[in-house]
Amino acid sequence: MTGTAAPTVHLLTYRPEQMLTWWAALLGVPDPPRGRGRTAVLCSPTINIVIERSDVAVDYHREACGVTTIAVTPAGPADAVTTIDRLARLGSSPHRATVHAGFIRLWYRDPNGADVAVDLRSVDPVDGPYDPLFPDELDPQVVVADLRMQCVR
Repeated sequence: MTGTAAPTVHLLTYRPEQMLTWWAALLGVPDPPRGRGRTAVLCSPTINIVIERSDVAVDYHREACGVTTIAVTPAGPADAVTTIDRLARLGSSPHRATVHAGFIRLWYRDPNGADVAVDLRSVDPVDGPYDPLFPDELDPQVVVADLRMQCVR
């Protein structure tokens, strides 16, 4: 075998229904049927997400659920717009956009409150030095509008 397995992220939550729906929309995979089990798995070509209902994960701080930040990278602008639209139908929109070397990162929050970044490769590179600790901020709505314009061209 020469294939490489997609990485797996295990998320604890006290909101399994909302987490399954949100992550399925982000990854563009079918929302799995609900059962009585404690865990459900969402599989995409690039990442697998295991969502586990937990009695110890509570709504007091996002770190209590085990993960604070995850980044995903759509294949291109059209995939990114499709992802943004799926999340928008759930009422989720990017709350921030940051500039990094070679990409712009749109930031969302999942139902647990964890930061989830959608990395947009070479949207319109910004000139100048990049500070990985304190990246420049952009208006996320402007980034989304620019991305939509790229798809129309």
